[in-house]
Amino acid sequence: MHHQRHQFRWVLLGALWMVYFSFGLAVFSMAPLVETIREDLDMSKGAMGTVLGAWPLVYLVAALPSGALVDRLGLRRSLGIATVLISVSALLRPVAGSFIAMFGAVAVFGLGGPLVSVGAPKLVSVWFDDDERAMAMGITMTAPAIGGVLPLATANSVLMPAFDQSWRATLFVYALISVAIIAIWLVAAAAAERVAPGVDRDSDSAPGFSGAWELLGHRAVQAMLAMAVGMFFFNHALNGWLPTIIEDRGFSSSAAGYLAGSVTAMSILGALVGPRFIPEKHRIATMAVVFALFGLTTILLNVEGRPSAFVGLAIMGSIRGLAVPLSLVVMMQLPGVTHRNMGAAGGLFFTAGEAGGVVGPILFGVLSDVGGSTAGLTLLTGVAATTALLALLLRTEMPRAPQQSGKK
Repeated sequence: MHHQRHQFRWVLLGALWMVYFSFGLAVFSMAPLVETIREDLDMSKGAMGTVLGAWPLVYLVAALPSGALVDRLGLRRSLGIATVLISVSALLRPVAGSFIAMFGAVAVFGLGGPLVSVGAPKLVSVWFDDDERAMAMGITMTAPAIGGVLPLATANSVLMPAFDQSWRATLFVYALISVAIIAIWLVAAAAAERVAPGVDRDSDSAPGFSGAWELLGHRAVQAMLAMAVGMFFFNHALNGWLPTIIEDRGFSSSAAGYLAGSVTAMSILGALVGPRFIPEKHRIATMAVVFALFGLTTILLNVEGRPSAFVGLAIMGSIRGLAVPLSLVVMMQLPGVTHRNMGAAGGLFFTAGEAGGVVGPILFGVLSDVGGSTAGLTLLTGVAATTALLALLLRTEMPRAPQQSGKK
């Protein structure tokens, strides 16, 4: 690896981190305000769940083309487009006056999101060597979590009181942060282009859609995609509804915001520390354990009373950051995946994942209209258990590694 490029990879990773931060900010900015927005725009919980599920719906359709697009356009342009789309979504939300307008505003994010999700592992696999990838991926995955903690910690306790309880003004402040990040990425990416011209484009050899189709032939890839469905179903349902679930346990709205924020904050440590210290051969088994524990946390949140809620939230926080970065590092090692088709592989992973991500918040909202959060949490227990079983299945599909001779 070229020396200058070697130095510069951390600067670029920092800029990627900021882009992913704005992604997390856009995803979480509405969660603490769900009830306020819902009442102001006169929507049912099912309708609000549909709004929260609007961007995964678009993301789902956009993820595969995004994989091909990142492989073709290169990182600089594709991530530049992503930051602009995320900002547009953030700016449209505070001016929405109806269910349709809010659905549309949130949906726009679904066009920018997958470019970031697919671009990040691609950037890591292009700029970092094998031994640093797990760490770089872990660092990257802390960004959306930290972007998510910001609104959870500040919306109801700082900004809402400061702006006379206006959710519109509150969302506008978050939107301005996203706009500033566009400039940060463009400057860093332009500098990267000077340091290592053309490093992020292999358009002549980019496999595009056929690459994704080929990967689907592998049983291990299929098992991983099924796990992605369960993982994202669980995560998205919780991202949107966790503050509400905590309020249902008798906490105030700002306490619920802090608790949901601290779960996300703990998950940041998990993402930073976890993937590096789990040896390669135990990664898939670790994932099975993580999903089993997810199931346990939903059972604890379903039990009446605060102590069990605290224990459940503590367990969830400590393991939640592991799932996605671990999956992506495992994904890079599945049979058939190389850095040339990593965009396509990422596209498949996030397409499958968001199929779960769309259905999660909506089903949770609909079930909560019927049977309160108890019904929603019971569903999540089942999803977590199924995903744990799929991880065990993936283990049996992995090629048995030969005794490695000289290859580190």
